[in-house]
This record gives sequence, structure tokens and C-alpha cells, in this order.
Amino acid sequence: MKILVTGHKGFIGGHIYNYLKSNNYDVYGYDLGDELQDIKYDYIIHMAARGLIRLSTKYPHDYYKDGLDLTLKFLELSRKYNSKFIFPSSGSIKNPTNPYSLAKKNSVEWIKLYNNLYNLDYFILKFYNIYGENAKKGAVYLFTKAALNNETATVYGDGTHIRDYLYVGDVVKLVNDIINNKIAPGEFDVGSGKGTSVNELIKLIENSTGKKINYRNEKYIVDEADSLIAEDTIIKNPAPLEGGIEKIIKCIKNHY
Repeated sequence: MKILVTGHKGFIGGHIYNYLKSNNYDVYGYDLGDELQDIKYDYIIHMAARGLIRLSTKYPHDYYKDGLDLTLKFLELSRKYNSKFIFPSSGSIKNPTNPYSLAKKNSVEWIKLYNNLYNLDYFILKFYNIYGENAKKGAVYLFTKAALNNETATVYGDGTHIRDYLYVGDVVKLVNDIINNKIAPGEFDVGSGKGTSVNELIKLIENSTGKKINYRNEKYIVDEADSLIAEDTIIKNPAPLEGGIEKIIKCIKNHY
């Protein structure tokens, strides 16, 4: 079984790729600067994309090229070789307010069209807030880093908006179940199923680090939903947020 992971040098793609590689799967990676090997893949795990939602309003065409356009490129490769297609959607596609979210929503529509036209097997994974080691962005990482390094963090809005935080290791387990035929094709919510406000997250990180987080409040750059929580998550027994924060603390300390 041959597996292609796009975005394998990035955060989530990197965790998936490294797990598969360390467990002796026949895995290939594709990222910026790489040459794509045109071979028959059994699975294409398409994680490559620009990930900073707020920047998408400044560079909409770049986000189109590295979002929807790139998805179509790998959908065509899947069609050519009848590969099963794994794609990370987003909880934000419910009400797209920016080029990033719209590209994700449009990609999902194209994937379903390929299923209707060409019988493409797909696994659409609607991610919520995935965090973990080597993230370099996202609230859990940025607030923990601010606490440990005495930096000033930014809170958009008043901190009452609620998000669903899921440890990246749970995503890796899910992908492993998919490629081992434990899950049938379809569309899935991928989150913890538990909501945590930004203010609550800050308190959890302060308790774990033993340090106060300095932060400033700024207005939203793009409109954001008050609450985004996985309603029917496929993840069973997700890693506790407190335990995930401890992993982030250890990771940051090891890099400084």
C-alpha cells in the first residue's frame, strides 16, 4: 500500500507522515519545493494548504491557489489512480467569511462531485482547533509560549468565544484507522466535542505553567462564530486538554 501525504513538512501533515514512516508504511511526502512522484497511490492524504485564516483576506488569490486549486490537482491524481482521498475540512465552512474557509467549502463540494462522477472514495475530516507539538500557531501554542517566555499574547474579541480543541495525536489515530479499513468513507466531525472559551483556555495554561499570561485584546480581523464545537465527533476518548497543554509545555521548553 502506497500513501501520499501532502503538506508533510507542516504541522498536522508532519505528524501523520512521521507516524506512518516510523511504523514502516510505504509513505511519500509532497510539500513546497518537492517533485511529485507520479505513481499509483492507494491513499492520498491532502493536508497541504495555507493555514492562517486572517492572512487569507490579504492574499485571496494565493489562498485560492494553495487551497481549492491545489485540491483539484490531487483530486485529478486520485481519479487517475483510483486513490482514496483524505481531506481536512474545517468547522468554519458552515459560514465562510474569508477566502480560507470558502476554499475549504468549495473543495468539499468538488470532492463530492468527483465521488458522483468518478466513484471517488473520500474521507472528509471536518477539523476544529487541532493543536499539538510543533504547531507554531493556534491559541494553545501561542498562549503557552507567551506564558513561558513572558511575551504578550493577542486575544481577538473579549475572550468569550468558544472553540473545540483537539490534540493532534487523536487525528493521527483516526487516519491510521482509516487506512486500516476500520472506518467507511464519508464526512466526519473531528473534534473533542467539548467547548472551551479563550478565557478558560488562558486559565488552564496559567495553571499548568504556573505563570500569568500577559495579553491584549484586539478587534476581530474577520467575522468569527461565537461558538464552534464538533456536534457528532468521530473521535472517541479524546486526549484531555490539560494533558495536551503539558505536551506543548515540554515541546516549547525543549526548543529554547
